[in-house]
Amino acid sequence: MIPVLQEWSLLGMVLAVDIGNSNICIGGLVGESHREVLFTTRMVTRPRCTGDEYAAELKFLLGRLRVDCSACEGVIVCSVVPSLTAPLADACRRLTGKEALIVSCALDTGLTFRVDEPWRVGRDRIADAAAAAALYPLPCMTVDLGTATTYNVLSAQREFLGGFIVPGVQTSLRAISAGTAQLPPIAPEPPSNLIGRNTVEALNNGAMFGTAAMLDGLAERVEAQLGAPLTVIATGGLAPYIMPCCRRKIIYDSDLLFKGLALLWERNQDHLT
Repeated sequence: MIPVLQEWSLLGMVLAVDIGNSNICIGGLVGESHREVLFTTRMVTRPRCTGDEYAAELKFLLGRLRVDCSACEGVIVCSVVPSLTAPLADACRRLTGKEALIVSCALDTGLTFRVDEPWRVGRDRIADAAAAAALYPLPCMTVDLGTATTYNVLSAQREFLGGFIVPGVQTSLRAISAGTAQLPPIAPEPPSNLIGRNTVEALNNGAMFGTAAMLDGLAERVEAQLGAPLTVIATGGLAPYIMPCCRRKIIYDSDLLFKGLALLWERNQDHLT
């Protein structure tokens, strides 16, 4: 069911756009420090779409949610697809009349980057890390289970130390199915037992428990290297499937990235004036 949004709830809303490799997620950020996610919707990422096409699709999706774009206080765009950053920012400007704040390491993130090339860090990773550093005990590690599974490691001093990037669960399953003659394509599901009793279960359980074991193992090694208890925060649609397979405590935050965008907006909105 599509929620009916009251006009009063849209006053002061920030429109947040997260451009991913598979989907573009749109959220409305309201409330104190804009940390309440009023709504979310999404559309498929299509690299060849123009600003005109994205503006039309955004207008349709937000219209179904009864969002009055003229009531937006501002726009923030987080993109891991550089070719789409400008078209989406332009589409949002047409709908709201606001210039978009573009996420990058050059913004005031509240973090110190201890990596070789900060400008190459994925913008989604920056948003996840900014939220984790502000909202959870440090040191911590975030795990975002998307097209790629990305890990961020943050020190107790709010330093972004780097992390890990591995193929996402669905990406791996598609690759093994495409590259073999007898392994079928499957959609990941929560496993009912550990050992797969048939081919589909073997593929599914290997992906679920394999990802969980990797998460546990990396967290254990990072914790040993930092010499302090490590908070682990997971986000992404598959996280609830993976977490029950893990041996250590994992905090689930489905809106981690949007909370990070809210924080980045609060710290940097004056840059647009």
